[in-house]
Formats: sequence, structure tokens, C-alpha cells
Amino acid sequence: MLLLYSFLSCLLLFSSKVFGEQELSSIVDDQCNPEVASWTSWFNTQNPKTTNGNDIEDISIIRKSYPEAARCDTVLNVEYSVLGKTNNDTSLYQTLVNNNGVVCMGSPTSRCPDYSVRFCCPNKQEYMSQQCGQTFRQPHTNSPLRIVNGFQAIPHSLPWAVSLQYKDVHDCGGVIIDQWHILTAAHCLDYSNDLGNFYVRVGAHNRLSSGQLIPIAELIIHPTYDESRSSDDIGIIRLASPITFSSDVQPICLVDNMAEPPLDATVYVAGWGNTVHQMWDTSSPILLQARLRVISDCSMYFAYQPQNQICTAHNGSADKDHGSCQGDSGGGLLYFKNGRWYAAGVVSYAIGCGQQAYPTVFTKTAAYIDWIHEIINRQKSN
Repeated sequence: MLLLYSFLSCLLLFSSKVFGEQELSSIVDDQCNPEVASWTSWFNTQNPKTTNGNDIEDISIIRKSYPEAARCDTVLNVEYSVLGKTNNDTSLYQTLVNNNGVVCMGSPTSRCPDYSVRFCCPNKQEYMSQQCGQTFRQPHTNSPLRIVNGFQAIPHSLPWAVSLQYKDVHDCGGVIIDQWHILTAAHCLDYSNDLGNFYVRVGAHNRLSSGQLIPIAELIIHPTYDESRSSDDIGIIRLASPITFSSDVQPICLVDNMAEPPLDATVYVAGWGNTVHQMWDTSSPILLQARLRVISDCSMYFAYQPQNQICTAHNGSADKDHGSCQGDSGGGLLYFKNGRWYAAGVVSYAIGCGQQAYPTVFTKTAAYIDWIHEIINRQKSN
């Protein structure tokens, strides 16, 4: 920050003869969309009368001093007001206004006006629910990356992926659908009697050393889940405390159209599961991803239910297995459409680990969208 101000000081002093007593502003209006955001109160942290003539009202400083500004990790707009001008001998000060706030560089003989500032910042839940499926780092989409045999995802490029951990050991995957809920497979939720040892790790790339562990309040299994048939294999985790969204932690959108993703669509799966079939000590500490392809039918292998499940095939290099494995259960079937990422399903079951001869079955998100919304809305009403 000191380096930034030093640079600004040199820039503004150099240009003061041209822009004296004027403002350079990147703000084009004073709008703040009430559907997703709101204005903070006004802040006035410096008084140019009692300083060296500068008046700096910067959001990074304000966040540290005022809890109200903690939600302003993203600033959508800024509005400023001049509380009063000083009696200057000269008028050689310069003011820069942008989404970081107001930076006015003056001197003891040419003091800045006394500015106050307020920021338009997201109301977290409302804003982020409209921003689902966004990633700040472009994931791998073209290379035939795989979980089995191991290629890693770009760190935090899939910011909705979570690790479900029991007694500090990775057990299953899941995806963030809002700040209170994780979507996963029902067969991953066997810990209702020991929630104190069951956690969700969000924002991780290396599940051993990064991200944040969040305690769990409730495990919600679909009421018609049949373990013996792996039918209706879907569940929701309600967290004990809300997720704080950031560039590393984001919710994913949900597919609600039964016809999507279409036949032959390219889809992806990611997880921290095993990298060798039936070798339980081969789970990956870093997030791996695989590319799959939607196919029409799995009924020749399983008791497949096309209305409630999605069948996928190997879509990697021809000489190696490619796909999910033990420990990847519950992770999302990731589908990219119109600039957003969607969860089309959750990993349910397969024969082996991404074997070319056998498909993988996912529980279809669209078939359960009403139930998912019912669970989410129950939390909101409480």
C-alpha cells in the first residue's frame, strides 16, 4: 500500500499544474443494485486539517477498522462527498476516485478537501447466489486429464469442490451450492451419530494443508434412498456456520433441465480419491480432475434409471484408465454452458476406476431439483 501511495503521490504532483483542484474519477454513476448489494454507511478516516494535507479514504484501511465494511472484499461502486474545503494558500492538490475509495494528495499549504466515502458492496448470499458457477482461474478443459493415474487441476480453478473428511481422513467429495449447503451422494453420509468428527473442507487444493474446515449441523439423505440398489443416491449437508465466498471458494449452479447435459456432451469430474483401484492408501492430497462423455445407457451393466441417473464413459487417452475412483463419490459432474459451470449430477457408482470398458453412473441433479430447493428454503425460513 505504501508503494502505491508513493507512486500516486509522484503522479499527482507531476500532474497538479494541469489538474489542480480537480478530480480524476473512474466512477460513472452512483447506482447500487438493491437486489444484490447495498451501500455502507459513510466513512471519514482522515481530516486534512490535521495531517500533511492529504485525505485518503481507502477501502483496505476501512475494512480493518470497521466491521461493517468486512463484506466489501468486492466493491461494486463508490460514492463520495465533500464535507468542507480548507482555506488554501494555493490549489495544487489532486484527487483520484475509483472503487478503492478516494486518494487526495495535497500539502500543508494546499490541503485537500475533507472527503467522506461510502461503498456499494454485495449482500453476500444474494450476490453470490446470482454469481454461481463462476471461477477466477480457468480450469483445464481440453487436455485428457484424469484422476486415476493422476494429473492435477489448476489450483482453485474448481472453487466449489469440497473434501468431506471423517477424523481428518478424506472420505468423499461434494460441491458447494450455497453458503450453507453441500450437495453430495447419500452413501457418503453415514456419520449422523458422530458429527463432531465429520467436517467439510472448502477452498482446498491440497486437502492436507489448504482451505478451511467447517463443522456440520445436519446430514440430509433423500427419503427414498435405497443403498442396496444405489437409487436416489443424493444428499445434502447443512453446515453449522456459513461459507465465506472468495476467489478460492464459490458455489456452483445446478442443472434443472432433464435434457441436459445432452448426449455426447463433454463433462468433468474432480476429487481427492484413490489413484489406483482398491488401494486405499493412494488417495491424492491434491485435487485431480478427469474428462468424461455423456452416453445414452448403462443398463447392460447396472440397474440403470435414465430418469434419475446420468451415464458417462471414459474420455481420456486410449491407453490408460481415466475417471473417478473410491473417495471421489459425491463429487460433482461438472458441465460448462453459457459461461457458467453447473453440477449436472453427483458421483454414485461404477465398476472399477474409470475403466474404458465400463461406464460411471451419476445421480442426476435435475431429477431432484425440487427436493434440493425445498431443503435450501427450509434453512432460509429458519
